Amino acid sequence: MSIRKLSNEQPEQMRTNKADQEPVLKGTFASVLLLGAFLAITWVAVFLLFLYRQ
Repeated sequence: MSIRKLSNEQPEQMRTNKADQEPVLKGTFASVLLLGAFLAITWVAVFLLFLYRQ
């Protein structure tokens, strides 16, 4: 006896439904860009402070 999936969907339909269920990551991308910009600006500011104090 073979084990069958409980879903009535065909494999092609399962693939398209999975693609439709992926979350939108635009907000995550924007947050990572802002965090990266903050870190870069902070690093440059500390480096310039280091140079000016010598």
